[in-house]
Amino acid sequence: MSDLENLIAKLGDNINEVVKTAISVEDVRLSRTKSLEFMPNDEGTARGLGVYWKEKSGTKQLVLREDRIFSSENIDLQHGKEFSIGNVGVLGENELGPSVWKSSLSRVGTLQNLKTNGNLSIDGYIFYNEDSSRLGIGTEEPNAAVSVVSLDSEFVIDVEGSTTRIGNWTTDDLEIITDDTTRIMVSASGKIELGSESSQTVVKGALGVGINNPSSDTSITTAKGIRFNGSKFDTGNSAPDAGSYTKGDIVWNTDPKPTGFVGWVCVRDGTPGTWKPFGQINP
Repeated sequence: MSDLENLIAKLGDNINEVVKTAISVEDVRLSRTKSLEFMPNDEGTARGLGVYWKEKSGTKQLVLREDRIFSSENIDLQHGKEFSIGNVGVLGENELGPSVWKSSLSRVGTLQNLKTNGNLSIDGYIFYNEDSSRLGIGTEEPNAAVSVVSLDSEFVIDVEGSTTRIGNWTTDDLEIITDDTTRIMVSASGKIELGSESSQTVVKGALGVGINNPSSDTSITTAKGIRFNGSKFDTGNSAPDAGSYTKGDIVWNTDPKPTGFVGWVCVRDGTPGTWKPFGQINP
């Protein structure tokens, strides 16, 4: 082998050693003054290109996929930083951005100062309809401003129009209670019961029965007679000649005159019974 060939062979050996040394370097610091740029492949796309970290547990990726950047791992931002779209924050460390108005959240923590617009449904049991401005509890179709519905009954509070109403929409008895005891009961047929056997019922002011405007100078004003302790008290200008009466019933004379009588009293049951005048008026 000539001297020239020996020189070339030695030079080749030196180059191989340099290459091997460069390949074996574990930590290489790159100083760049330009952005890292991925060029399109033969198919004209850079999809699949990015940064790869090789580990024994697998490869970690931050690469371009279709129309988005894909990360195989969680992304952890520094405290106080946020994700933004169009320079508007949409997700921060403890709040959603002001531009976030639509969501499919199915579970949240304690809400404060909650405001809603439009229809509202809570647990498939409480419903608010923005078109009718009505709230239904147990129903999606309330018959008043507020309706509470069970299987067969509907209790309503209605403040629509010029009259405010409260009670049962359905044909059910209505009970007003305290201490789990009925104090006022209005039956479905309209019968009204006040108090109970052991309670006290107080009416303040004038009471009218069968009339719209009771007299203010009396405690009770009635359109018809009254029954007191089993006896009926009525008015008229003569003793009754029709109707069923019992002994002790009284008719007060509405046209009293001198030598006349204050009224008539029934002394025998019958139709109309036997009547006698009483309380002769002085001449």
